[in-house]
Amino acid sequence: MLRALYTFLIIAVLSGIAIWLADNPGELVMHWRGYEIRTSFVVGVGAMALAAFLVLLVYRIVVSFIETPASVSNFLEKRRQQKGFLALSRGMVAVAAGDASDAKRYAAQAHKLLDAPPLTLLLAAQAAQLEGDEAGATRYFEKMLAAPETEFLGLRGLFIQARRAGDRDGALAYARRAFDLRPQTSWAAQAVFEIEAAEEDWDGALKTLDRVVGAKLIPRDDARRRRAVLLTARAMTAAEAARGQVGDARKPAFEKAAKLALEAASLEPRFVPAIALAAKLCAETGHVRKGMKLIEDAWSVVPHPDLADAWLDLVEDESGYARAERANALAVRNPDHLESRILVARGAIGARDWKAAREALAPYAGPMAQEQPGQRVCELMSEIEEGEYGDRGAARSWLTRALHASEDPQWTGTGYRSARWSPINPVTGEFDALEWTAPVMALAQNEAPVPLDGPDEKASGSEGPLEVTVAPAVRETGATGEALAFQPPLPDDPGPDETGDKREGENKW
Repeated sequence: MLRALYTFLIIAVLSGIAIWLADNPGELVMHWRGYEIRTSFVVGVGAMALAAFLVLLVYRIVVSFIETPASVSNFLEKRRQQKGFLALSRGMVAVAAGDASDAKRYAAQAHKLLDAPPLTLLLAAQAAQLEGDEAGATRYFEKMLAAPETEFLGLRGLFIQARRAGDRDGALAYARRAFDLRPQTSWAAQAVFEIEAAEEDWDGALKTLDRVVGAKLIPRDDARRRRAVLLTARAMTAAEAARGQVGDARKPAFEKAAKLALEAASLEPRFVPAIALAAKLCAETGHVRKGMKLIEDAWSVVPHPDLADAWLDLVEDESGYARAERANALAVRNPDHLESRILVARGAIGARDWKAAREALAPYAGPMAQEQPGQRVCELMSEIEEGEYGDRGAARSWLTRALHASEDPQWTGTGYRSARWSPINPVTGEFDALEWTAPVMALAQNEAPVPLDGPDEKASGSEGPLEVTVAPAVRETGATGEALAFQPPLPDDPGPDETGDKREGENKW
């Protein structure tokens, strides 16, 4: 309705103007070089409008003629880009589908048609990876390092290539460079930290952890746990070095190690390896009471064989009776726990108090026991039988039961178990991956250690975080253990340990 009204008003105005000009025709006179041109005002205005239109038309024709080559070039460029992006899209689909030949073909088309190095180089590298051309993929990723906008992407690709090739030094170098370039990137931070830890570069791992915490890439609780593990590992290394010292340098070396272990124990009050190590080092530096206090506080919450070993070894040149008394003093802090009863039995055996040893193990090995005893209980009962009565037949009977008894908890990880804690899993290289639990043997012989990022990327074509594999034979920390998924369990060695008690032996790689 409004449009019709506007149209009517415009027509009315134009009609009014036409009527006014008809009533007032006027005259238009133009003098030029002695000529006089006369016409009506309406005709003169119409002639000038026609002349202006013709001039504008000629101008547009000339401009169009000048711009025609550029227009043709733009059209061809736009068409080429469309074809290039279509090839790029099809190449990405081929990569996702695992079609190496199509991926390579479309990558070549995209590289030829598009001036977009990040996309075309990435597609070409992924196509080379699918085809198994690792050298070609590396070459494409190295080209990305030349431009600032593609440098980080190239470092990511080179890191993955180095990791797949088993070049841990190269992978660490690329990850560090990527972490320096973009400190907020979690994969680079995690890669640097895990490789440094796998190489037992504890100082470097601590510095990397500080940067990770500063970038807020992990929660505070996780950072505290990692720091405690790293400090414990440093304390273990320092303690080993201190044992090789002689003279006046020995005590300061032990004090340095004790300081690290105490800091780790303060960060994680329930972290058994740190507490046990700190207590032992306190004894080495003459602070026996401090070591006792650490173990007493922890025993109330987390009784553990490592704590029991450290407790029994705190005092040198101690009589068996005094040792048994100290064992009882610690056990009363958690009297009903299995570890407390084993501790009391060990102390009583050392004091040759066979009755007390039997009473301590009665809930697990006596006639009223409600469950089958574990290996350590059976071994202790064998000692009691032979020590009290000299009954080797009964002792052998208990040892036979130990062979078929359920396994006691150990520090267990993927493909590995040991009675000694290690900051990394020596089989897979995982950091802080060992748990105190009863080991379970792998049923399938073709099971392999699970990498840190899941399935093998070479087979899937995906890019994920770090995968670290540490050869078990190349270890210098002295940790020992067994591979669970690769071989059957080896027989245990019932030889005495440092405290004089029989403990399960460890099979060294």
